[in-house]
Formats: sequence, structure tokens, C-alpha cells
Amino acid sequence: MEKRHAAARATHVLYLLRHAKAEVLRAGETDDKRELTPLGRKQAHAVGRWLAKRGDRVDLALCSEAVRTRQTLDGLGVEAPTSHLWELYNSGADRILDEVRTVDESVRTLLVVGHAPGIPALAWDLIESNGAAPDARATIAHHFPPATIVRLEVDGSWHDLDRARLTHSRVD
Repeated sequence: MEKRHAAARATHVLYLLRHAKAEVLRAGETDDKRELTPLGRKQAHAVGRWLAKRGDRVDLALCSEAVRTRQTLDGLGVEAPTSHLWELYNSGADRILDEVRTVDESVRTLLVVGHAPGIPALAWDLIESNGAAPDARATIAHHFPPATIVRLEVDGSWHDLDRARLTHSRVD
């Protein structure tokens, strides 16, 4: 399901994506090694098609080092320079925001692939301070399952990011 919200001209575009559906953790395995399920692979491809329809060229992707986030990014088919960061692995909203704030200003469109609760919390924090429409907030407030992505428009620099406009969302 997609929701579109009114948009104005922005300096930057930020996509926040929670990784697609992953296997359950098995005894003796570590969480960061979990792979996508067959459904998760289909979800990643569907998100990739959705991204392509948006028309934004991703200039840089920041991706957690976990296997499931790497596989999600691979499934998108996005061709962009990528930084794989342990700092994004199961991190909170503040840590993710710290990484986004280090991005060079020449990057117009940034994609961050990470985990819950950090990705949904960051999306919520950024739009909440901007007074987004109630339906926009409701889209992600209590329902941000695997393969959910939001498109946020940012006025100003990455370094000063503290609010954004939610323009699109996709919940699988």
C-alpha cells in the first residue's frame, strides 16, 4: 500500500528502509548472519521497483553490515556507492541520525537500510517535529513491518537535519 503526501522542493531526499523479511534466529547462530526468506527476497525486489518509479537517483546508500540488510539492498537493484557500517547494525534513531549527518552535501538522495526499532523511530522523530499530517504519521507510527520504506524531503543540510516532510511511504 502506498500513500502520497503533498511535497515542496527539497534540498535532499532521504529514504529510510527497514530490511525485508528475514529468517528466525536459530540456536547457535548470530543475529547478524540471518538471511532473507524467499518472501523477503520478493519484498526487496518489489521495493526496488517502487523506488525506480519514484524517479530519484540514489547517490549514496548507507547499509548495516548484517546479512539481511545487505541482501535487501542487493535485491533493490540500486546502483549507487554504498557504505556498509556496523554502526547501523541494530542501532537506535540517534545513532542512525549521527551517520546521516556526516553525509557530504553533494549527495542529493540518500538511502539508509537498517533495522527496527531504529529506522521507524528515526522516521517518526523526523516527521513528528515537522507537524506532519495525521495520516502521514499514522502510516508509520505503529506499523513499520519488514520492507517498509519512507521518502522524506529535507530542507537544508544533512549536518543540520532535525526534521523532514514525509512525501511517500510503502508498507508491504
